[in-house]
Amino acid sequence: MKKDYFGLYDPTSPGHMGYNWRQTIWCEPEGVTYGVHGNSGYLFRFDPRIPRVEVLERITSLPSKRSGMFDQFSYGYLGFALGPDGRTLHYLTGGPVYVGGKRVVGKKETAMGESKGIENLHLITYDIPTGKYTDHGPIFFKNGQRPAYVNSIAVGKDGTVYTLSRITESGRTRTDLISIPGLFTSK
Repeated sequence: MKKDYFGLYDPTSPGHMGYNWRQTIWCEPEGVTYGVHGNSGYLFRFDPRIPRVEVLERITSLPSKRSGMFDQFSYGYLGFALGPDGRTLHYLTGGPVYVGGKRVVGKKETAMGESKGIENLHLITYDIPTGKYTDHGPIFFKNGQRPAYVNSIAVGKDGTVYTLSRITESGRTRTDLISIPGLFTSK
């Protein structure tokens, strides 16, 4: 996994995934594994028969791609799953927040798997056969709050995405199950 695409890391410094993958999925029809490198958001395919790691595309949010920056969550995201159609990858990732045209910058370093600052949650889909990447935009609750610390995913048969998020109500924060309507499955 040590490829310059993923960035340059000092393995003795804390708060990053280095050259390690964060989440992978076995794709039975192809006999390959798809995965996401945690810090950079690059999608890769690993074929154990060769063996070779092929970097496909950076599947982080469009705002992250445009800024050229890593996301705020220091270890990357665990929200990566293959949809019920067997061809669409679903990825929950962060996107930078801008206020008055300026990017809200978080902490420079963190020693643990935490968010370095606020960010928007984005649902990304990637159609394996066509290579089509789609950022479905930032996700907000009805009250305008941002989902936070999202590090899980399940995709229902109808394409609904389920995840756990921190939610703050009446000054108290809890982790709860949320859903994102299944509008994003491939046809």
